[in-house]
Amino acid sequence: MRAISTFNRVSTDIGEIQHRITTGQRINSGKDDPGGLIIREGLRADIKSINATQAGMTQAEILMDSAASGMQQLIEIINGSPTDPSSGGLLRMLDDPLLTLTQKAEQVADFMRLYDSVINTTVYNGQKLIGGDLALTGKTYQLGGTDGATPPVPLTMVVKIVNLSSDKVADNDLAAPATFTNEAAVASYRADVVEALGTITKAYGDLGMKQQIAATNQRLLDSRLTSVTAAEGKISNADIAIESSRMARAELLAQNAMSSIMYTRSYAAFAVSSLFR
Repeated sequence: MRAISTFNRVSTDIGEIQHRITTGQRINSGKDDPGGLIIREGLRADIKSINATQAGMTQAEILMDSAASGMQQLIEIINGSPTDPSSGGLLRMLDDPLLTLTQKAEQVADFMRLYDSVINTTVYNGQKLIGGDLALTGKTYQLGGTDGATPPVPLTMVVKIVNLSSDKVADNDLAAPATFTNEAAVASYRADVVEALGTITKAYGDLGMKQQIAATNQRLLDSRLTSVTAAEGKISNADIAIESSRMARAELLAQNAMSSIMYTRSYAAFAVSSLFR
């Protein structure tokens, strides 16, 4: 009876070990490790939260990269390309003494068409990124974690970009005039363009700071995800080497128990038959 009890218990152990080896999980139900199960599920919730935060931050980075590209193009339209000195911008054209007032007005019209084209094509998910859609409420992204307030307040980053449309930037209307009446009109228009350039560059700098925050936060999230995933795996994953060793031991015990059962049966039959000799 002891041999049979041992065999049944070991057979159960073998089944559980095989299940752990097959699934690769040390904890397959609450009875395996109740405390470990509670900790594991908490860690898995953290992993899902981090993944969601990372996904949101990735979207924020895409949005900001697109907006920054548009702003850079607006700056080049006004100031010219920094990598191509021969490519003059709007300001250089306005300062060109060889152009007539009419020619300058025509050139302004060309620059403004290009300017508005950049505004209208710098779009993400149906929103104009530098054309006013993000000027009022902005877009909020979770950074993960909370501050020290009571109750805790989630840490967030708001991406808000002033309206850089040609009829709104720096509260000026940069629309091309039909013509310039005199050089004073050119100088006045040039002052509006310089003011607009200041607004654009400030928005560009503010956005760059948000991009730095997003990049730093992504690195922190990556580090945290690695740590939490490693902790979850240590608690949850089965050690195949250890489980294989347990399997070999259980199989040996089962074999010994079966041998004991067979020996006992054979001996009992011999003992009974000897009574009739």
